[in-house]
Amino acid sequence: MKKLACVALLAFTANSSLAQTNRIDTVRPDAPELAQFGSYTIGVRTVNTVDPNRIDILNTARGGDSVLYDRPLTLEIWYPAELASGQSPGGEYQAITRNPEITATLTGKAVRDANPLTAEGEFPLIIISHGYPGNRYLLSHLGENLASKGYVVASIDHTDSTYDDQKAFASTLYNRPLDQRFVLDTMAGFNDDSSNFLSGMVDAETTAVVGYSMGGYGLVNNLGGGYTDEIIGSFMAPPNELLNEHATRNPEYRGTLDSRIKAGVAVAPWGMNANFWTAEDLAGISVPALYIAGDA
Repeated sequence: MKKLACVALLAFTANSSLAQTNRIDTVRPDAPELAQFGSYTIGVRTVNTVDPNRIDILNTARGGDSVLYDRPLTLEIWYPAELASGQSPGGEYQAITRNPEITATLTGKAVRDANPLTAEGEFPLIIISHGYPGNRYLLSHLGENLASKGYVVASIDHTDSTYDDQKAFASTLYNRPLDQRFVLDTMAGFNDDSSNFLSGMVDAETTAVVGYSMGGYGLVNNLGGGYTDEIIGSFMAPPNELLNEHATRNPEYRGTLDSRIKAGVAVAPWGMNANFWTAEDLAGISVPALYIAGDA
């Protein structure tokens, strides 16, 4: 009996230790100065949105008419907050992992559904776009940190591209730039809606996008890096040359770019290794951008 008690105690201690390692608000002592958290208290909310009449890549047949559907996108939104009496910083997230049967508990500084800080007016907007697959929590540590510095941050769950909803790659190839622009429009709408919790808080005219892997792929396109013609009809591309919508030589492409995106951070952006861009295509980018990448 004593042996079993010891084993149980060790198991509990190990599990408690593992839970503590899932903190997303830890900053190492030797981290650069800007890695430190800012002075704002952080609130977080989960918001479900729908983009109506998007082309349904998964159900559009080659040679057939485009099928339309209402595309759902879930957002995790961090924002400067004003805590009520009795509230203290801190909260948890339940994040699906690469193994959809395993859920990880992440612990951070944000307070779920905290009152937004409205007294200081609008804050610049940052949109976070994950890889394939991934989810809206993949860069949650960055989301919390940026909100603490005075930004509103919207992290996207890209439908057909999450750990528990991974579908054919063609959907991600087509939808990623569109998802980012839709979320920008949505956040601007929240700012203008007097009944929304973010009313008067979102400076959508000053937006940055942070994209990891396939998020970077969509970001580069939204910065002005149209896809090359050669990829439009490739074996991996969506049906019926629908990727032409995002291509450099499409005369309507540059009209889709959103001038509210003032900067971008592309972390290991996917696409160049698959010939989605040439130097000529990338020359179309004039928006300030930081690329974080490496080689083997």
